Amino acid sequence: MLIHSIIMTENSIPSDKMDASAKHVFWASYFGWLLDGYDTTIYAFVLVASLTFLLPNSGISKSLLASYGLDYFAIFLVGWGTAFLFGPVADKIGRMRTLGIAILIYALGTFFSGLSYNVLEFGIARFVAGFGLGAEWFIGGTGVSEVFPEKTRAIWAGRFHSAWYAGFIVAAVTTPLLLEYAFPESYGWRAIFFIGIIPAAILAYIRLRAKEPEVWKKKKEIQGNKMNITNSFKLLFSKNYRKTTILLVLVMVPVITGLYGGTLDAPTAIKNLVASSLGATVNATWWVVLGGSIISIFTLVFCLVMPYLVKRFGRKYTLGVYMIFMIVGLLAAFGFAYNQHNLYLFLPLLMLLGIGGADFSVFSLWVPEIYPTEARAGGFAVITALGRYAGAGLVFVIAALAAVTTLGTALAYGSIAFVIGIVLLVFVKEDRNKQLDRTISKMELEPES
Repeated sequence: MLIHSIIMTENSIPSDKMDASAKHVFWASYFGWLLDGYDTTIYAFVLVASLTFLLPNSGISKSLLASYGLDYFAIFLVGWGTAFLFGPVADKIGRMRTLGIAILIYALGTFFSGLSYNVLEFGIARFVAGFGLGAEWFIGGTGVSEVFPEKTRAIWAGRFHSAWYAGFIVAAVTTPLLLEYAFPESYGWRAIFFIGIIPAAILAYIRLRAKEPEVWKKKKEIQGNKMNITNSFKLLFSKNYRKTTILLVLVMVPVITGLYGGTLDAPTAIKNLVASSLGATVNATWWVVLGGSIISIFTLVFCLVMPYLVKRFGRKYTLGVYMIFMIVGLLAAFGFAYNQHNLYLFLPLLMLLGIGGADFSVFSLWVPEIYPTEARAGGFAVITALGRYAGAGLVFVIAALAAVTTLGTALAYGSIAFVIGIVLLVFVKEDRNKQLDRTISKMELEPES
């Protein structure tokens, strides 16, 4: 049964009208989220070259490269998580305006990553880049949800979320070529960071053409200063929303862990398998590209499939099914194929992780419809950011396990987090006929006098 479009009343605005502005909001949001996948991927390819230069300049032995590589990924993730501050800001000043600020911060962080001379400068630059990028998901997802009609909102949410994996594929294909053929090894890593600013500039142009979603703009006109950062936070943990907010934060933890631990550790696993199966002298770059592309292509496809599954089975069941794919993928790919040193079995099993990775896309559809306009971006931000912090912590646990066992076994243990997540998901309330709240004449949580 299709969700009916909202009828125009004194308390709502039309939701079934799409104009050029909606397309601009979509593309601004899409390319913002694509940048996140792009930047995360290029960092993986330039990590060794950049730290090989930066560590000696800082008086640090290159033998610590692996440790510092993990530290700088953690710094990036801290910036990524801290970006939750942009959520309530977007509820106060607007989605597209906040997106523009985040793009600028990302561009500055990426530019100074390429200019860095020592590890301190590089660490600060990576935090700033992560801080800017971290806002792209929840601001973009909020904006897209607000500008499309109910009957197509789920489809556009799936298309929006596929952007991260498109960014991964673009970076995975182009970065090795640029490093191999276009730039000398000594400064190629700097050039890659500078090139990363180009899509940010394109995105900034698109953002300038995008108007604020009409539902936010109309409500801001009526409610004025009542739509502020404080009230956005308060509503998330008020009586009506506290349980859902906390449960979805906890469910987000294994989802994030699957990305950090499973998907982003796949390149390291592939390099190890290439060395053990084909010899240490074999260049593993294109094997890594192949493995990463398998994951990303399947995730991208199942982000696009998500709206149809949600329509048939609901949000909770679709998310649960994707999480089951992650459990099976972690156990089969890492727990079995990796530990058997079987590269040719490991690669096709990455399809399971790709399908399971589309679990993120369910949040892009589901979370915006849980909260009213005055706390929608804030709610999305808190759920994703707090989940990121906890998920990052679990990745360090996995890293510690890998030190005493194998990488494959440690990552296979990550499946336990998904089992717990599925159990918690049972307690999350879902209304399968839920429509995005578009009321403008009242606030759900009135501020104290």
